[in-house]
Amino acid sequence: MSSPRPEADESDPILEARVAHAVAPYADLLPAEDLEALRALTARFLATHPVAAPLVDRLRPRTPPASSGEVDRRERAALAEAAQRLAAKASAARGRGRGPAR
Repeated sequence: MSSPRPEADESDPILEARVAHAVAPYADLLPAEDLEALRALTARFLATHPVAAPLVDRLRPRTPPASSGEVDRRERAALAEAAQRLAAKASAARGRGRGPAR
């Protein structure tokens, strides 16, 4: 998950906004107690469902990085090996006539 979820007693404006959006079409159709039950069910679903919760988390603002610059995502040796495999695959494809026309 991208950010820790707030505890149940904390106010979560992102979750509250999504719940309000989801429940809005039923505001004039349901009695107040049923609407509140729907709000609670929707909030619980959006906070705990294994598919919905990460989507709600993606709406949260991200913490900016402490500094800018390049980040090594792989070791240099692994990158060099991948480049060699790619070059070998490209030369083999050229040998079979699939390479770029010259």
